[in-house]
Amino acid sequence: MKSKCYWITGLSATGKTTLSKLLVDSFRASGKVVVHLDGDELRQVLSDEAYTREERIALGMRYSKLCRLLINQGIDVVISVIGLFKELHRWNKENIPNYIEIFIDTPLEELINRDPKGLYKKHKSGEIKNIAGMDLKVDFPVDPDIHLKWSSDKTIDFMFQELLDNIKFFNK
Repeated sequence: MKSKCYWITGLSATGKTTLSKLLVDSFRASGKVVVHLDGDELRQVLSDEAYTREERIALGMRYSKLCRLLINQGIDVVISVIGLFKELHRWNKENIPNYIEIFIDTPLEELINRDPKGLYKKHKSGEIKNIAGMDLKVDFPVDPDIHLKWSSDKTIDFMFQELLDNIKFFNK
């Protein structure tokens, strides 16, 4: 079976890291070799302070090229990043073998209510700027391979099962 890149994208606080960790655990439990790349951890490793749209696209391209490198070496990759830029989506689809784009679609008002990192609150008070989906324009995927829509009646376990059910289609 060929290696795959599971690119999990969505705005901050949408559940990308949570779902990606569950997915990685599931893959590893079934014996797959998989690398998990998380946007927050990658920023720390690369010591990158990219915040403008152009800087974020350049950073996203580095992530994309890293994913391609790992895929080409036979390693499955689960990456959880905001990465909501059409330039990245297009490049990934054209250049990463077995690329599976997973979009977690959560309404902004729900994300503002969650706000675990306090980003939306800091943005509202004027402490920070360039917050994706607020004052930083993003491009939601036009045709993601998997589109998970949040609703108040869906638990994280339900959304994870929905993700697994959709991924089965790509693992045939």
